Amino acid sequence: MSKSYKPRHGFDIRVKPPKNEAEEPPRWAREHTRLCDAEGCEKKAAVRVSKSPRETQEKLWLCSAHAREHNSKWNFFDGMSPKEAEAARLANIYGDRPTWKMGKNDRASAAARARGPADMKDSLGVFAEAVRNQTKTSSPMRNGRPVSKLQAKAFKTLDLKVSAESGAIRRRYAELLRRFYPDSNGGDRSAETQLQEVVKAHQILKRAGFC
Repeated sequence: MSKSYKPRHGFDIRVKPPKNEAEEPPRWAREHTRLCDAEGCEKKAAVRVSKSPRETQEKLWLCSAHAREHNSKWNFFDGMSPKEAEAARLANIYGDRPTWKMGKNDRASAAARARGPADMKDSLGVFAEAVRNQTKTSSPMRNGRPVSKLQAKAFKTLDLKVSAESGAIRRRYAELLRRFYPDSNGGDRSAETQLQEVVKAHQILKRAGFC
């Protein structure tokens, strides 16, 4: 005597039920009295399906046998020209989502690269640390122009802010020349290293057009 299968939560999760149960409609189908919509069929409806690929909102109630027949004849490209069918096939590869051309000068990709934690609305401070790190690592700006690490180091050597005006840079350069030049120190050459760094820093800023 075979023992009947009673799923714990009311759902049969077996991959292949026994043959005597395979054709049995689900419980919800056994409880209602709606008949199959197929012409001349007197069986109870067991499956609710879309009428066609173009009429997905309109449903049909079919028995198991007519549902299999309906599915076997289902043709998504029915009524389409070959060109329309190919376009629909390609669109489904990307899930009908729009795509953008990627390139070095593409505005969308450039904007995506520019965005970061600092552009997010973060009222709870979740990305606060990331924003601080981004701010620290970002290049300083001078009159709307980014300042390179080498130029920033030159400003530091002259003990000036990146925003210092050209006149202030020239005055500080002249001041440090007098301070470190051997003739101004009684022939003492101990400050020659600092003097060379000052001259190099001034040349960097001059080439950049900052003074």
